[in-house]
Amino acid sequence: MVSEGQDNRKLKRVGEGLRSRVTRTGDIAYTQSANAPQFIPALFYAQGQDDYAQALALKRALIEEHEGDVLEEIIPGSELVNERGTCYRIETVEKVILKTIPSKRAKESLLSDFKLLHGVRETTENALKDGGYHTIEDLAEHNRFGGQARRFLELVEGLDTGEIIEWIGKRFSKSHPLALRASGFHAPDKLLFVDIETLGLFSSPIIVIGLAKSIGETLNVHQYVLRDVHEEPAALAAFLSHVDAHSAFVTYNGRTFDVPYLEQRLAYYQIRGDLQRAHFDALHFARRKWGGMVPDFRLFTLQKHLLGARETDIPGALVPEFYETYLRTQNIGPLLAVIEHNRQDLVALAHIFSRLCEG
Repeated sequence: MVSEGQDNRKLKRVGEGLRSRVTRTGDIAYTQSANAPQFIPALFYAQGQDDYAQALALKRALIEEHEGDVLEEIIPGSELVNERGTCYRIETVEKVILKTIPSKRAKESLLSDFKLLHGVRETTENALKDGGYHTIEDLAEHNRFGGQARRFLELVEGLDTGEIIEWIGKRFSKSHPLALRASGFHAPDKLLFVDIETLGLFSSPIIVIGLAKSIGETLNVHQYVLRDVHEEPAALAAFLSHVDAHSAFVTYNGRTFDVPYLEQRLAYYQIRGDLQRAHFDALHFARRKWGGMVPDFRLFTLQKHLLGARETDIPGALVPEFYETYLRTQNIGPLLAVIEHNRQDLVALAHIFSRLCEG
């Protein structure tokens, strides 16, 4: 049996490791490679251990370690000031070579599937192709399907991925591989990986807004952290500064959670921001691709099976409890764990999206 002293020493090492990983800005903090998975047993996700009890033990260790510490001195960052107030901005760089779908291949895939047109099933598609029609472009003057073909061509030529996804969703589903192919119409640096941490369910404040962009062979991670819940408007405005007309969102369950949540909080503060744009929700593509191969589709589980387990983390369900402890005690230890959890989610999301595009 492990003694209490041994257990405390183990938790202390976890706290130190978490602090080291969080403060490594500008360095490569995510070492698991998509080509060389490395399975590292996570302390409180080990089989047979109680996740909740282990997470609380980690919280106590972090509180003890960071007694009297100040966030600005532990995590290099800067205070962001905008028209909506202030929040804390953290920027890190991760080595992630994002693989995306070439735009030419995306276009070829979309235009070669006649079933995207209403009234065309496999038998009709085969007959049309036997008759000399090879792409939807060839059907532009067809007496029956020409109107639809021309409308779809306009979307493809205009790179209107939001409408293309809607079109695919009506004929197949928004999780169909063709919807993922449409992501190839966006430059890699216009794909915004988004993940938020909240203080609870809808109508509770967002406490960390994380987003990431692929730049060359790196993933630039931006995190807007609330040191107090009153800093939420500033963080929301900072997030919007990254969104432009050419942006597309990449999330994990973001269609159901992250983006609607952001929209609700923007409306609450009467901040104008249009989040209706192309959205690639990796959860749905992952279910289609890896269904039956993993026990569940939590991001943590998928990362563990594809990329290797996280070295240390807290369960997402405990993020509100960790943050509330930070607010109550003003000890930054639990807040550091929330920030690190958000960062790891963003990096894992980028790796998983890259794997989806690769396939």
